[in-house]
Amino acid sequence: MGLMIEEQETHVNFNRNDERAVIYTSDTTMMTKFNKLVELQDTEWKIESVSKLKNGELIGKTYSCPVNFVSFRRKKIEREYSEERKKEIAERLHQK
Repeated sequence: MGLMIEEQETHVNFNRNDERAVIYTSDTTMMTKFNKLVELQDTEWKIESVSKLKNGELIGKTYSCPVNFVSFRRKKIEREYSEERKKEIAERLHQK
């Protein structure tokens, strides 16, 4: 049994002069996203450590990436696409 959703968290840490940010997460959704970034070819993402309970259950991972990969948006962007445009985008994605 993993951590309850209310207990899952993500921490991003870096200092002004750091070249790499350190990200700890116990959030399974974030782990999935970060794992995909780590698995990319020529990636600059790394898994630094894995946290497990004594019984071997995974409870968190620590990742790192260049500090300039961390960004903050000023507002939420919502896009509305026509059905035709959605099909075009889907076709383009499937070609890769």
